[in-house]
Amino acid sequence: MCGHLDNFRAHSVQVFGQGEQAFCQRANKTKLRQNVEKLLSEGSVPCVIMAADLDPLPAIKKACLSADVPVLKTSLDSSAFLAAFSRWLDEKLSPVTHIHGVLVGVSGIGVLIRGAAGIGKSECALELIKRGHILVADDVVEVQARWNRFLVGSCPAMLRHYMEVRGLGIIDVELLFGVGSTLDEMNIELEVVLTPPLKTGLDRLGVDQKTTKILGVDIPSLTLPVTPGRNLAVLIEVAALNQRLKSQGIFSAKEFSKKILDRMKKTANKDEK
Repeated sequence: MCGHLDNFRAHSVQVFGQGEQAFCQRANKTKLRQNVEKLLSEGSVPCVIMAADLDPLPAIKKACLSADVPVLKTSLDSSAFLAAFSRWLDEKLSPVTHIHGVLVGVSGIGVLIRGAAGIGKSECALELIKRGHILVADDVVEVQARWNRFLVGSCPAMLRHYMEVRGLGIIDVELLFGVGSTLDEMNIELEVVLTPPLKTGLDRLGVDQKTTKILGVDIPSLTLPVTPGRNLAVLIEVAALNQRLKSQGIFSAKEFSKKILDRMKKTANKDEK
C-alpha cells in the first residue's frame, strides 16, 4: 500500500484484514489506487480476499476491476482465515505417493505394514481389527507429506473400508466390525516390514533405531520375520506401544543396555581391586 514492492510475492493470494483496511481508509485515495494497481500489475495475483466480512474500498475495487483480479469475502478474521487456508493448501498441494501395504491404527499409532505379496499383511491387519484396532487402508496406501514434517496415510475412495483376504475374497470391514473399525486418514508413525525368516542381520536387542524415508520424511522402521507360531498381531501391538514410549523419551532397549554396561564396569573394577 505504501509503494514498497521489493519483497512483494506477485503470485500469492492477497488478504486484506482489519489492519490493512484501517490503513487504506487513512491513505490518499488517488495514491492508494495507483499503488494497488501497481501491486496487482507486478504479477499474476490470483485474487484479493477481504477478511472479517469487510467491503473493499472503492479505490481497491476499481484497481481490481482494472487488473481483472477477482475480489472475494470471508467471515473469518485474517489470522483465522490464513491458518485455515494454509492447512487447506497444504492438504491439496503436498506431494503424494502410493505404497503397497496396509495402514492400521494401533493404540493411536499409525502403523504401516509392508512386505512381499502373500506374506500375510492383510491377515495380520484383520487380526488387529478383531482385537479392536482401526483399519485405514488395505493393499494401497495413499501417503501425503504434510508441511514436509510428517506423513498422513489414507485410502483411495474406491477401496475405502474394503479388504482383500486370501481365501475369503473382498470383505467390508465397516459392515462386519462396525463404524468404529475404520478411519479415513491417520498419521504414519511406524513402519513394520514383514519378511521371511532371517538367518542373520536381525537386531535382537533393538538398540539400533532404523528408519525409512518416504517423500523425504523419516519414520521409524521395524522388521518382523514371519515364522510359524509367531503372533504378529500381538507383536505389532507391543511395537506400537513401545514406539509411543520412545516418542516420550523412554527407550527400554538402551536403558537395559546401559544397565548391563554399568554392571560390567562395576564387576571389572572389583576384579582389579
